[in-house]
Amino acid sequence: MARRVIRRRRPSGGRVVRRVVRGGSQASAPAQQPAAAPAEAEGSPVLMATSNLTRNLILPKLATVKDIRLSGLADTPESALKMLVQDHPEVVVFDMDFGGEFVGLDTARMMQKTRIRAAIVMLVPEMDVEALRSQSRRFGSSWSYVKKTTAARVDVLETVLKSAIRGVQWIEPELSRPLTALWKIADEARDTEAARAEAEPVAATSPTKIRTAKKSVVQEPEIEEVEEYDEDEVAPGIKTRSTGDAATDGLNITSVSVGHGGIGSNVGKVRRTG
Repeated sequence: MARRVIRRRRPSGGRVVRRVVRGGSQASAPAQQPAAAPAEAEGSPVLMATSNLTRNLILPKLATVKDIRLSGLADTPESALKMLVQDHPEVVVFDMDFGGEFVGLDTARMMQKTRIRAAIVMLVPEMDVEALRSQSRRFGSSWSYVKKTTAARVDVLETVLKSAIRGVQWIEPELSRPLTALWKIADEARDTEAARAEAEPVAATSPTKIRTAKKSVVQEPEIEEVEEYDEDEVAPGIKTRSTGDAATDGLNITSVSVGHGGIGSNVGKVRRTG
């Protein structure tokens, strides 16, 4: 029978206790612990679609905001739309002139038509209402607005982002008046177009009405005009009668008889009476 020896730690010594098993299998090595799964990124995802200059100003400040994480950086309007579908960010920070003159406004409006509802924060420069009058319809009335220079402040950036995540529109106070004027211009333009469309409806005639109109038209018969001759003008004082008969027995025909053909013409067809 195998003998098992167990050595215990002595109180005064620093010897290591070992357990030896003779005649049996060796103790199996401890099972390896499974690798820990990578921790998921915390914070609400934010997609940035801005110019390089604006991006360099905001990114260092965005890294210091709690409960906010960067989900992607878009360089073009096409990549911004692609990242919107793939990453499902809660907020998209747009530069007004991202990708060209006012293209950021157009890309944001395209995003609103998708099924993915992400809050939009628009970064704008100083706004001149008269200069932007013709572009008034491009500014969304449900977006948050902040100036580019102000967005570099951590407190303002945190306020506008967390408000957008909660579904609250945040507009910088200095931009409130010009934006209200632009939205009013856009509403008046829409009302004018609607009134013009109602005042000038497109005339449409159904095929039934066209057939009925054709049937109601009555064609009048053509009247042939017959020229009438006055006997006095043709032969003054002489009554003429055209017979068309070749027989002239018993009639005194002279060459001075006057007929419709004139003196001496068609004399055989004119009879002189009385």
